[in-house]
Amino acid sequence: MPSATSTHPASIPTTRSAVIRPAYLTGPQIAAYLIAAIVAVSFAHDLMRKPIQVSDSLQELLDVQQSPSLAATFVAHSPRGPFLRPIRQVQIKMLFDAAGGRYQLAFRGFHAMLVALALFLFVRALQVRTWTDCAAAVFAITVFTGMNTFRGTVREAFPINHFLEIVVFCLLALNLAQSRGGWVTDTAAAVVFVVASLTLESGPLVWVVLVAGWLVGLRGVSRRALVIVTLLLGAYLWTRFVYLSIGTPGIDVGRDSGFGASMLTPEQIAVRFGDNPLPFYLYNVATSVLSVLFSDPDRGVFQMARGWLAGDAQARVYSATVPSILTTAVIAWAVAVAFRRYRSGQRMAGDYLFVVFGCVLGANAVLAYAYAKPEIISVAGAFYALAAFVAVRYAIEYRPVRPALNRVLCLVLAVASALWAFRSAGVHHMLQTQAFRERVEWARLDPERIAERGYPSDAPARALTAQLRREALDLRIANTNEVPAWADDWWGE
Repeated sequence: MPSATSTHPASIPTTRSAVIRPAYLTGPQIAAYLIAAIVAVSFAHDLMRKPIQVSDSLQELLDVQQSPSLAATFVAHSPRGPFLRPIRQVQIKMLFDAAGGRYQLAFRGFHAMLVALALFLFVRALQVRTWTDCAAAVFAITVFTGMNTFRGTVREAFPINHFLEIVVFCLLALNLAQSRGGWVTDTAAAVVFVVASLTLESGPLVWVVLVAGWLVGLRGVSRRALVIVTLLLGAYLWTRFVYLSIGTPGIDVGRDSGFGASMLTPEQIAVRFGDNPLPFYLYNVATSVLSVLFSDPDRGVFQMARGWLAGDAQARVYSATVPSILTTAVIAWAVAVAFRRYRSGQRMAGDYLFVVFGCVLGANAVLAYAYAKPEIISVAGAFYALAAFVAVRYAIEYRPVRPALNRVLCLVLAVASALWAFRSAGVHHMLQTQAFRERVEWARLDPERIAERGYPSDAPARALTAQLRREALDLRIANTNEVPAWADDWWGE
């Protein structure tokens, strides 16, 4: 294996060129893509058997059913409350019209495609060259799919998983920055930014990825395109804050959020922080960073401390935090090694991913100031896994003077990889559990009495509800009440 001071010249970005990709796939690349495909297919299997939710989804579908066109949908949702998300609803309308009455296939199929696309772009951004890279990539895939942020994105309740879309957009932005460039790449960068920004408030993270890539030497997106995207960001901010006077969500957003060892309702948040919300905002930013690095707190609640105080430490908390602590420790060690090498004029391939991850983590955490939620920081979770790839490759190639240190690194990686794989497997349990509960919710819903729940009750609305209910009940879903208790203890829902 290469020594600790070896480099990967073909994949080290310079200040004048983008990452150079080979013209053909190598054996290690094929293996990495194959493993990612197997993981994607396994999640797709669960997603296709997961009904469209009643909560959050039914109202959205009834809204687009009543909308006469895409243009009308765009205008009707620009803005809506403290949010500016017109393209989000337009996407739902497009899929709804294209479904041809097969809504489960259309929306869950799109969800499965997003997962596959995210994994493909993730592996592509790793720049796998050698079998060492492939081994590190497998580790990174389990980190990506085992993190709480990934669990949050695959279980998000809306008809289209828009948080997962933002992850895809940001990974696509990184791939564009790593590319050979050209006008097609520049155009794609601008389009991706616009679509992402008008889909969710976390969409501007695309700009953060592009700028961070430029700072570390990635030139796939030209200087001119970066200026254009920056101007588009300025136009977005002016439109939002000046022209439309929307502002940003505050403590009045109406969402539960954790603080310390307990969850607070919107009313409790208003009472405690209504006069001075800054401490609450700073708390959410700080805990969002910690949740990416250590998987605790979760939704603003320090679950481990909560378990200790209650005398009921849950196994699922340890199964999440232990691999995160070990992996973050390896990343911190690798960053220190990379910094020493940088000062001596040496670099290894992928060092720039540490910098990009740091920029994305900080920006993504700031966007989570209003309330803590794993889905909001899902982009940072994906880039954390990218940083884990570089760190693990460092550890594999490391040749210390003292062999004992090498054995310690091997032990840490072995334990962490096994735990991440266990966490990733737990996502399947979560999806199956939710699928069963959502099917029960549809079984209890009477399409002829949806007006009692506040839904539109005209004939088309009742017919759509009946169709969605029929599709949900026709799915073959396992009864997770028969699953052993240890699965919930270790994986949660």
